[in-house]
Amino acid sequence: MITLKDYQERVLDSLREFFRLAARTGDPASAFRDTTRRLGETTPYLPVSAAGLGSGMPYVCLRVPTGGGKTLLACYAAGLAQREFMRAERAVVLWLVPSNTILDQTADALRDPRHPYRRALELACGTVEVVTIEEALRLSRATVAGQTVVIVSTIQSFRVEDPTGRRVYDQNGAFAEHLLNVPTGRVPDLLTGADGKPKPSLVNMLRLRRPIVIVDEAHNARTDLSFSTLGQVLPSCIVEFTATPAREKHPSNVLHRVSAAELKQAQMVKLPLRVITRHPSQRDQLLVDAITVRADLERWAVAEGQQTAEYIRPILLIQAERVDACEPLRDRLVREFNLSKDEVKISVGRLDELKDVKDIASPKCPVRVIITVEKLREGWDCPFAYVLCSLKDTRSATAIEQIVGRILRLPNAQAKRHPDLNCSYAFSVSASITDVLAELREALEHNGFTAAEAERIIIPVPQGTLPLGVQPKTVTFEPAEIDATVAQVHEAALGGKVRIDAAGGSITIVVPLDRDDMEKVKSCVTTPEAKAKVEAAAESVRQAEQAFGGTGAPRIPSPYERQLDFLAPLLCFNENGTLYEFESTFLLEHPWRLSEKEASLSADYNPRARPYGKAGVVDVGVKGEVQASVIGDTADADFVGTLHQQVLQLSGADDWSIERLVAWLDREIDHHDIPAGESAEFMRKVIRGLLATFGMKDVSTLALDRFRLRDEIGARIQEHRDSERKAAFQLLLLPRSALAVDEGHAINFRTMGYEPSRVYEGGFQFQKHYFGPKPGELQEKTADGQTTEEFRCAQFLDDLPQVRFWVRNLPRKPTSFRLQTSKDWFYPDFLCQLTDGRVLAVEYKGKHLYDGNDAEEKRAVGQVWAARSGGRCLFVMPTDGDFSGIAKAVKPV
Repeated sequence: MITLKDYQERVLDSLREFFRLAARTGDPASAFRDTTRRLGETTPYLPVSAAGLGSGMPYVCLRVPTGGGKTLLACYAAGLAQREFMRAERAVVLWLVPSNTILDQTADALRDPRHPYRRALELACGTVEVVTIEEALRLSRATVAGQTVVIVSTIQSFRVEDPTGRRVYDQNGAFAEHLLNVPTGRVPDLLTGADGKPKPSLVNMLRLRRPIVIVDEAHNARTDLSFSTLGQVLPSCIVEFTATPAREKHPSNVLHRVSAAELKQAQMVKLPLRVITRHPSQRDQLLVDAITVRADLERWAVAEGQQTAEYIRPILLIQAERVDACEPLRDRLVREFNLSKDEVKISVGRLDELKDVKDIASPKCPVRVIITVEKLREGWDCPFAYVLCSLKDTRSATAIEQIVGRILRLPNAQAKRHPDLNCSYAFSVSASITDVLAELREALEHNGFTAAEAERIIIPVPQGTLPLGVQPKTVTFEPAEIDATVAQVHEAALGGKVRIDAAGGSITIVVPLDRDDMEKVKSCVTTPEAKAKVEAAAESVRQAEQAFGGTGAPRIPSPYERQLDFLAPLLCFNENGTLYEFESTFLLEHPWRLSEKEASLSADYNPRARPYGKAGVVDVGVKGEVQASVIGDTADADFVGTLHQQVLQLSGADDWSIERLVAWLDREIDHHDIPAGESAEFMRKVIRGLLATFGMKDVSTLALDRFRLRDEIGARIQEHRDSERKAAFQLLLLPRSALAVDEGHAINFRTMGYEPSRVYEGGFQFQKHYFGPKPGELQEKTADGQTTEEFRCAQFLDDLPQVRFWVRNLPRKPTSFRLQTSKDWFYPDFLCQLTDGRVLAVEYKGKHLYDGNDAEEKRAVGQVWAARSGGRCLFVMPTDGDFSGIAKAVKPV
């Protein structure tokens, strides 16, 4: 089983929250707004207008760059849609992929009981049957009714002009049983035949079941024709997964964005991408360079394997000039570079030797070089691909985009001990490094990285210098080559621009240097060869700075680049003399009994009457059949309510007892902090109360409405939990409580990864931000073009003489500073290191939020953190654009 990365958990948390809100409110637009606002986004929700795609149908996009694990996320997304939005035990999932090749690849993985994707799908959806579109034409009713069915298809298969599409819509006797006893209210939803009656067909089965639609690489499926095609199956919801969301004619509703920084922090991708170019007249030397780098990487990989037992065989992808040049190129590689023919494969047009390679990651596989021209076989994916060498003078954007995507994935999603094995490499024939960098930046953008990210992850290597062993900032020497006495003097004078380890024999150049600084560094080494290495390293840093979007001009390094400590003490709980970070479990350590709490539900909950949609009353008849009487459309009628009613109608009746329903609810409701006996007794009280209140003789109707009942009981338990936690929280705020602050328990931003989902790209130059002039997740302008108050607060902190440096504290990131409230973690907006050594936490609150319960708790816990620190920590919550409280707090004691 693949353990989800932190960023993947955040993606699924956003989708879960969206589906829960959409199911509860029936309004995907407000659910989208509330979910994205929590992430700092303000993009409006744009419903798609097409037959079968109502404005109330959730249609969202998850933006995940190449290498981010879209397929794994899609497996969990299907389960979230089924259980959180549709509120169903089982569903039909229509999984759309861009091509037949990827269809076969996806279906094989989802069907393989040993594959992590299959395990994730079963964990999310329960029992699952996976079929291709061809196999779906023979689906029985028992199969569809008995488990979740995933149909893997291309969108083209649902277009009438396609041969498969015609069979999807054609009359098919296999689906006659699916239309038996169709609820009367559903008949108008079905396509009719020549006799005016619903036609037994695959598309009608789908229309009846209201499928969850998963769209892989959705930018290929956002046309008017595609929307019309999707509408034919009457989906319950659509979730898109793509690296490049549509932005123009039909913009995608991007619910969550994953950044390059998050992928790199999660060890998913090989970054940076190092670029080496040679003039077209040096094509042969470029090929030698690429082959040499691949061989050196393999030597490092062997050494790595001896330490970690991980097998890696770096692969070189060569883009040949023409198809007819591939065989001669292979012959040359065999003849001149001691490669065997089995180690070199060709993948062009009809000659695709990769199809015969069963497991390219196997230690028994000999492949080390792959020659292609335009692109590799669609669906081919191998994290062992490390090096790209393009021998073409002119390249199509599509070809370079696809091949670059092949070299980004990091083997086993785990950082390697040798830093060169964490990078990817691109060799290119070109007279202009600028043209190649622009080309690669565009390719990275098409693989889901933003323009700013693409600039930051491409590092050019000077011509004639192979990239291995040449870290852009570090050069190694024999210890005798460094004059320790001179180095000690000049390192201090350089103010962090250079770090010198005389004993270890290394010099690290942090930022571009001016002429005087360069002379200081060169004077620290004693030989002409060492001085030349220093100059070459400094030039690498300058070029890297330009590739990162900078000017390459000399500058002062950021505090993080200088590796200055930035300690923020944690608020801890003192338990028998041992300090632990104060978190939610300490709020529930005092005994409380859920079984003794009030077990009545919201007055609005009626298990017989649906609160919205076309349904009026849902019940179970004397024969056990589901009965739904339609009162008629009301002003509150909506897509979600009708969908939930339709799910109930198809769910069928079953033999349910109180204990079986209690056991089901107990599994479905998260209560790890409450003993099973306590939760079960509370649920029995709820059920008995509902039976008495509504005069029901058994639990059949409640069982039919169990998903809505689950949400109601879960909300009631959470109310009781919040009440208990709030009481415990208030006690801990008292002066003699167990809360404490100790400098020995702190986070140090110097050792933390900074992984913002986006960085500030405006024109203001922050001078003191710890990680450099571009803070993460800081919004400058409101929708109407006004400067945000939070941005003004950041400017104020940057200008305060008492602030040595500060950081934009990223919310909901494991590497950020946080304080526990009675309900959740609280991440102050800014942390500041003051010149006198104190630490200041600043949480800005808008005037309309300042007096709320949430702000009150944050102020209280922030003040306790400051009070228990012995004057080491400060906390301020400014509001309404007034920052005078910050200025007052930072005055010297």
